[in-house]
Amino acid sequence: MAFLWSLLLAAPAVPALPARFVALPAGERLQRLDDFRDSLPAAERRRLDRALPRSAGGGIARCDNIERSRASCESAAYLPALRVTGLLPRFLATLRTPGDRATGR
Repeated sequence: MAFLWSLLLAAPAVPALPARFVALPAGERLQRLDDFRDSLPAAERRRLDRALPRSAGGGIARCDNIERSRASCESAAYLPALRVTGLLPRFLATLRTPGDRATGR
């Protein structure tokens, strides 16, 4: 899954992520993303959910049939959805503190 993260971080439209976020275990990254989603007003949450469809069980649908870590799949799936909805800068703002070093570009 580290390879998938490296591809996502190399994409020109994805801003740099704080190093401490990238270093978190997949489950903790996913929890932070889910917490951000839960904090959104209803209209923005619906917009994100349209970009990132959920399965009946509440997980991210495209990760339902994976054979690797579901948390890694779901946390990686969030980034493009946040980008296309325009919510990525707001999510990143929740992670950064003054003096954070970023990874990526």
